[in-house]
Amino acid sequence: MGNYEDMPYVGDAGRAVIAAETTDELNAAIPGSGSSATPADGSITNAMLAGGITKDKLAAGVIPTVPASPTADTLSGATATGKAVLKATDAAAARTAIGAGTPYTLPAATSTALGGVKKGVAVPNLADTATVADAVRTVNAILTQLRAAGVIAS
Repeated sequence: MGNYEDMPYVGDAGRAVIAAETTDELNAAIPGSGSSATPADGSITNAMLAGGITKDKLAAGVIPTVPASPTADTLSGATATGKAVLKATDAAAARTAIGAGTPYTLPAATSTALGGVKKGVAVPNLADTATVADAVRTVNAILTQLRAAGVIAS
């Protein structure tokens, strides 16, 4: 038997395969044989990957690692106060975190300190024809309202 070049039924592609001395030469001789050329966009199908795309079939780094979910403690640039507000479980804890403490409660008025008073009921003005008894009743009603509102002591 002679040289493959003497075989009339071996075509150019066959001769290139037989003559190949490296994997690259062999891949170049067989179109679509897995050459190192980049496949065209959209040309790779799940069927070609025999079972779909999995991380085991992809080169390292193709699927990036997903970082851990951020927490209040891992936020860069957040102050200790900001982190404490993020971790607060209710409004009271958030106020404590910013140093606001408890909500302000208006104290009652005393003889020595300002404070909140309640609005009294209306007392009608005296008529021009009012008697002294009418004036006494009106003044007493005003005094009663001032005491009830906390403006004057009982």
